[in-house]
Amino acid sequence: MKTAKRFLTALLAALLTLSLASCRRSEKLDIPDVQNGSGDFQKNMHQAQGFGCWFTEICETDDGFYFDYGKLYYLEKATHKAIVVCGKPDCDHKNDSCNALIGSESLWQYGDKLYYITDDYTVKDGKRVEDYGKRVFSVNMDATGRKVVQDLDFEVGGDTSFTVSRPIFHRGYVYFAYSGTLYRAALGADLKDAEVVWSPEPQEQEFWNGVPIASWNAPAYTLWGDGDLMYFMMNTEQPDGVYRDTLFSYDPATKEVRQLWVSPTPDVVGEPEDTGDDRFITLGATADQVDQWYVLNGYIYFFLSGNGMWRCDLATGEYKKLADTTGEAASGTAIFSDEHMWLLNDGPSELSAIREGGDTVYVYGLDGALQKELSLKALTDEVTVHGYFVLFASGDEVYLLADAGIVTEGEDIVQGNLVISGDKKETRNILVCLNADTGEITQITEFDR
Repeated sequence: MKTAKRFLTALLAALLTLSLASCRRSEKLDIPDVQNGSGDFQKNMHQAQGFGCWFTEICETDDGFYFDYGKLYYLEKATHKAIVVCGKPDCDHKNDSCNALIGSESLWQYGDKLYYITDDYTVKDGKRVEDYGKRVFSVNMDATGRKVVQDLDFEVGGDTSFTVSRPIFHRGYVYFAYSGTLYRAALGADLKDAEVVWSPEPQEQEFWNGVPIASWNAPAYTLWGDGDLMYFMMNTEQPDGVYRDTLFSYDPATKEVRQLWVSPTPDVVGEPEDTGDDRFITLGATADQVDQWYVLNGYIYFFLSGNGMWRCDLATGEYKKLADTTGEAASGTAIFSDEHMWLLNDGPSELSAIREGGDTVYVYGLDGALQKELSLKALTDEVTVHGYFVLFASGDEVYLLADAGIVTEGEDIVQGNLVISGDKKETRNILVCLNADTGEITQITEFDR
C-alpha cells in the first residue's frame, strides 16, 4: 500500500514459510464439517497491524475463526478456545507431514472447504528438488484431504515482481498479481483462462545470464472486495512527485477500471498533530498520512494518525471528518468493521515499524460517535505488556496479540560511542479478546517462537 512498506512486505512473505509458533495444549474442539459462507471478501479479516506480528491470514466462519500463525489454528467463538488444526493423532506439528503447516499467503473458507495459497515444491533429503510455483489448495475443515485446486504462476520462477501483493478471493474468483499485472481467475479454472484486470505501462525487462531480474518498481497492490466491485489500492506517484495511496475499482460486469480516490493532502484534512509517529513516510517523498482504510457501500473510511476518523464519498469526492480522535489517542492504531472503528491508544517507538504501549481501546460507530471505552488494565495487571498488534474485529469483539515477552537484564556492550543493550527478551505473545458489550478481556492462548 505504501512505498516504504514494500521491502518489509516482501520480507514478511519470505519468513511466513517458517514455523513461527507453538501453542500450549488446549482441549479438543468439535470443528463443524461445513460452514455457510457467501463467498464475499471478508473485509474485517484483512487488517492485521504490525511489523513482526506474522498474524495476517485470518478467515471467519459461522462458529469460529481460522488463522495461520506459523501453523493453522481454529478459534471457537463461543468458548474462546483455540487448537492447532491438524487431524493427525500424536502429531508434534513440527515436520512437513503435519496438516497444520500450510504456510499460507491467503486463506478463506467457501462451502465445505478451506482454501489457501502457498508455494508448492517437493523436498528430498532436505533439499528442494522440484518447484511447482504458487498454487491454490483446498482442505477439509479439519485440514485433512489436501488437494491442488489451481496454479497461479504462469511460469514457475517467472514472476519478475519483487513486491508482494496478497491474493484475495471474492465471489467465486481469485484475484492475484503476477509480474506487476493484476489478474482474476475463477476458482479452480485453468490459468490460461485468467483475465487481465489491470496492467501497468510496460517496461523493458532486464535479464542476468538469461534469468529475468525482479523489479523493485513493480506495483504493489492491496486488494479488496465489496458488493459487486473489486478494488485495489496502490501507492502511485502524483504530478507533484509525491507518492500517495490511490484507489481503483474494477467492475467484473463491464471490465471497467476507474480511479476513485487519492489520499488527501493537508489542505483537505488539515495538518496532523506532531506525535513523533513516522510510520507513513514514503521513500524520497513527503509523509503519506493514511494509517488504515476500509471500503464499504460506496464510501472509503480512513484513519489519520494525529488527526481523526474520516469518510469520503467515492461517487462525489465529498469528505467528512467523523471524529477528532486526538483527545483519546494522540497517535493510535485503528481497524474497522462494518459497524465500528476500533482505536488503540498506542504510540511509536524508536523503531517506526514497532508500536508500544496502549491501555485503552476506543470503539466508534461508523457515524463517528464514540460508543465505548475498553480498558486493557485487567491484562496488564497480570503480565507486563510491551505493546499490542491489533488483529481483527467481529461483532462486538476485537482481537489483539499482546507482546508480553519476558526481559532478562544483561550487561551492556560499549563499542566506541555506541552502547548496545545486553538485555534479552524471551518472545511471548498472548492472543486476547476484548468484548465491547461487557468490557471483559479474555486470554485465549499463548504463543512463543
